[in-house]
Amino acid sequence: MHEENNKTIECPQRHWWLAKNGMAEGPLSQQEIRDALKSGKISSADYAYSSDSKEWKTLSTWREFVSGSEETALQSPPDPPVESYPIEPLITNPRLPPMGNWICIYTLLVSPWLWWFYTVSEMTSGLTFVENSPPAGVEALAIFVGMLTSLVITVALFIGGMRLRALRRSGSTIIILSIVVAVAAQVLMLFGLILLLAMSDPSHFATKTVAVELINFFVVVVGLCEAAFMITALLWLRRNERYLPLN
Repeated sequence: MHEENNKTIECPQRHWWLAKNGMAEGPLSQQEIRDALKSGKISSADYAYSSDSKEWKTLSTWREFVSGSEETALQSPPDPPVESYPIEPLITNPRLPPMGNWICIYTLLVSPWLWWFYTVSEMTSGLTFVENSPPAGVEALAIFVGMLTSLVITVALFIGGMRLRALRRSGSTIIILSIVVAVAAQVLMLFGLILLLAMSDPSHFATKTVAVELINFFVVVVGLCEAAFMITALLWLRRNERYLPLN
């Protein structure tokens, strides 16, 4: 008698199909669908078809798969509070996605060190032109303005990174504006340098050692890598800013 009741409750002759990518997947038993719901392989928003009802409906509308306790268990909980982590990270935030944390790492840690690296390499390599030549003064002024501009951008990126780590919407805005200004400044400096080189006499160029040439080459490679990351971060923030948990 007990086995007969179980057969009646389980309804083994009743079959189910799930809608997956426009195709019907099945036949499946009621227990298989319940197990898939519990494991998270499917959600209550997926469509199911019953051999008895002859219609497609979401699993949340089938009484066989919805109950007060089960429906609550199937819903994903919100992100746990930051206080639940044993140690709060110094330059990242567990509520941010991986790319958001990489942006925090760049603005708070990498960017200041890169500014120091560029400044030291610029002072080590010296001027491109001979000191007494007319373009030397223009180059020295351009280097000073470039260092000052990069310092302001680095400070702005650091402030933006701190605010982004604190989940403030102004952080992403500051970072976006800083990257736009940095890219624009680099493009202007590049065009100015090309114009200055084109207008200069070959006798005005200073002789560079092999070590200085290697330093300059390394600086160019690092600068290109940084520019690629900055553009990637800019595009990512513009696209995903509204989805971040920012206040």
